[in-house]
Parts: sequence; structure tokens; C-alpha cells
Amino acid sequence: MSGLAAPLVLGLTVILDVGGQILFKTGLDGSDETDTAQQEKAGGEKTGLVRRVLGSPQIAAGVGLYAVEFVAWLFVLSHMDLSVAFPIATLSYVGVVLASRLFLGEAVPPRRWMSTLLIAAGAALVGVSA
Repeated sequence: MSGLAAPLVLGLTVILDVGGQILFKTGLDGSDETDTAQQEKAGGEKTGLVRRVLGSPQIAAGVGLYAVEFVAWLFVLSHMDLSVAFPIATLSYVGVVLASRLFLGEAVPPRRWMSTLLIAAGAALVGVSA
């Protein structure tokens, strides 16, 4: 494998992590409120959540992305120092904020944008030092 493979796979792990989180959120938000209320009456809130999780194709897809991410992460760890890979993997936090804004329409206040930029700057410093 070339020396570029591990950083590219590390980038893939970030993308897979962000995709999984967005799928988890949409899978939970996509449940029908009436159905949820009926499930809670029948078996309580925990049963309703379990049914929503087990019955959601988005959550199943998110778990699938996480499975692929797990294998990719093991590849990264076998080719990079953990002290470099893990701080760079925090870019998933940046990706989740961006994806939440773009795909979920969530409001992101200025302080959260500033915090996100600090995380990105920290990851960049680690990457440059490697």
C-alpha cells in the first residue's frame, strides 16, 4: 500500500462516521408521532424506542456504515500512530455540525461554529505535525 492509503482511509472513516450519525438522527426523527404514542401506551417509552430503532431502515444503514468504519479504522490504526489518527478523526465533529446544518436544517449558533473551527484547527495542527 502506498503511504497515502492510510490518510485517505482515515478521511473515509470521518465521512462514514458523519453519515452514520445523520442516518441515526433521521431514523429516529422519521418515526410517526401517533405510532410512538400508541407504542408508549402499550409497553412504555423504552419499548417504543426499541421498536423505532429495530424498525428503521435509516438506523440499519447507519449501523452498516459504522461496521465499515470499524474495519477502516482498524486499517488506519495498523498504519498510523494513534496519537495522530485519533485527533484527526475528531473532524467527524466538524462534519456532523456541517451535515446537521445542511441536511437536517438545524440552527447552529455562532459559538458552536467557533468551537467547530477550533476543533478543525486542532486537527490541522496535529496533521501538520505528523
